[in-house]
Amino acid sequence: MKQNHRLTINIITLLIILVVGFGVSNFLTKSFRQESITHSTQNTISMNNDEIKLETKESEGTIYIYDSEQYVDSIIDDLASSKEEVNFVPKIAFIIDDLGYEKEVAQKIIELDFPIALSILPFLQNSEYVAEEGNKNNQEIMLHLPMEPNNSDADPGPGAIKSYMSEEEIRQAVRGSIFDFPYVIGVNNHMGSKITEDRRIMKIILEEIRRYNLFFIDSMTSKNSIAYEVAQEIGVKTAVRSVFLDNENVIEYIKGQMLEAEKIALKYGEAIAIGHSRINTFYVLKRMVPEFIKAGIEIVPVSELVK
Repeated sequence: MKQNHRLTINIITLLIILVVGFGVSNFLTKSFRQESITHSTQNTISMNNDEIKLETKESEGTIYIYDSEQYVDSIIDDLASSKEEVNFVPKIAFIIDDLGYEKEVAQKIIELDFPIALSILPFLQNSEYVAEEGNKNNQEIMLHLPMEPNNSDADPGPGAIKSYMSEEEIRQAVRGSIFDFPYVIGVNNHMGSKITEDRRIMKIILEEIRRYNLFFIDSMTSKNSIAYEVAQEIGVKTAVRSVFLDNENVIEYIKGQMLEAEKIALKYGEAIAIGHSRINTFYVLKRMVPEFIKAGIEIVPVSELVK
């Protein structure tokens, strides 16, 4: 009897040990899984934050802002499209200004698979490099001719045309800039609000541009510019900038300006959009231009829009 009683106690004790052991094991398993999920979620959040993190890089006095390409993908949508029928093929030409300071962003822009006019500042460290690489990729090369602005605190850079110069000094400065790097087929003004309002100086500049059979795009840095008018008067092929893409180096702003260029092209048949050597501008161009093309807009070399 005692032996049976002892056996019963042993069996009960064993069952209690098994139940307690199973409970502890289950608790540890759940805790481990929860910790793994929490760790994985934290890693995912960290990764996503890294993807949209802004990184600043300063080069030659200019600050470039780098956005995650994945982030850009997520917001480039809802492209505007006209419901009105058009009886022509709308055309947009793009010019990228301020090239010559650096190579990294310039190379990305050069390698875009649609026409981009590369407007290069003279006498900079990478001016010739950008011209050579752009020519290899069949992109049009322009001179971004520095000119004096109305704001006396702003420095247009080396080779600038100044209002106090003599006629011969102006001519020599224009020629020097034209021949600083190869393959130049056209010119647009860098800054220059003071110069493009001055008929006498613009006539001298445009006579030199005509001498080398180049076209001229008025960047319209001044609403009072008469550069386009003077170019027409003396027989220089010319056109006027329609939109600045990136006066604000913000993705949503650049997207809005791209849509503005699209609206102008749909209404008037053509538009010229000017941007700058910035990574945000590159990303927006890369994402939106293919959608423009799908919508029936033709992306053309800027030389096709001068008259």
